[in-house]
Amino acid sequence: RARLFYFVLAPILFPLAFSTPDVRRAKWRMFFPVTFIMSILWIAVFSYLMVWWTETLGRTLGLGAKPEIMGLTLIAAGTSVPDLITSVIVARKGLGDMAVSSSLGSNLFDICVGLPIPCLSLSPLVKSISW
Repeated sequence: RARLFYFVLAPILFPLAFSTPDVRRAKWRMFFPVTFIMSILWIAVFSYLMVWWTETLGRTLGLGAKPEIMGLTLIAAGTSVPDLITSVIVARKGLGDMAVSSSLGSNLFDICVGLPIPCLSLSPLVKSISW
């Protein structure tokens, strides 16, 4: 069972291991900004791939919704489930304040960092954005 788990996760773990410094080791601690930036970049790459795979699956199954809506719905659910699990674990340990701050903090990060960065990075490239 452990070998199957390793085999399934290998395509994700190998690129992460070779591109992101492990700051848990003493000699790599000074590279924590690089680890932070690489983590955000990998999240962006995996999010793009998840949307693309969901669009492809939706087209294959003949679902009527727009592909972008299907992909973003899956990402919304995929990012909320880990927050839910960690909040439940922490709340069961009796740390209710930490559970609430975890769910609020992740949403604030999404709104304050996740939304503005793509818009600001594209604004010099696009003359006018119509919403």
